[in-house]
Amino acid sequence: MPVDLSNISVIIGILGAYFAVIFVLAVSVETILEPFTALPWLKKKLDPDDILKDIKEWLPAGSDADAKVTAIQSLTTDAKVTESDLLKGVQDLKQVADEAIQALGPESKITQAQKDLALKFAALRRKYALDERRRITALRVISALIGIIIAILLRIDTFDILGVLFPPDVRSILTQSNAQIGGMLMTGLAASAGSSFWHDMLGRARNLKDTVQGVSQVQMVQKV
Repeated sequence: MPVDLSNISVIIGILGAYFAVIFVLAVSVETILEPFTALPWLKKKLDPDDILKDIKEWLPAGSDADAKVTAIQSLTTDAKVTESDLLKGVQDLKQVADEAIQALGPESKITQAQKDLALKFAALRRKYALDERRRITALRVISALIGIIIAILLRIDTFDILGVLFPPDVRSILTQSNAQIGGMLMTGLAASAGSSFWHDMLGRARNLKDTVQGVSQVQMVQKV
């Protein structure tokens, strides 16, 4: 028995329109957010591993240790990491490193300098990961705030756009003032997911719509 695809096409059309609205809003959020990324505490820092990789490519073979020393010194300066900060992180890892070296035995070729270098770099890696998590969290919070402000100013209500998909009794609840505020908050939070995400969702909705239209045409041909 052929499936009635008219309702599915309507639902996909409404979702596609919603995705398009949120996509435009997400682009606006990212545009407004761009100047904030220039702030020191929101600026993306250099990845220690990427710096080591770049320096190693420019140095002759066998210069890996020198590359690490140069890179770590550069990272310490660029990230404004003091020696005491690094030593604090190193001390946390020192015991584990000492135990590992003892396990390797007296034939180990690991020197004290190599161990200290590895520990210092491990501290830098940990600091970079922690700073990056904080930076991303801050950007997400700011994005959500910007999206909510725009949604409230433009009165873009998710519940209002998608309300036709719900039963009449639910729709009546969604039209109340408190629900409208919640719908605008949801719109702002959705926009903070990023334009690339909503661009992909819009593409999926378009592909699904084309598929439904293709199936509908096949059903029409079969009826004939």
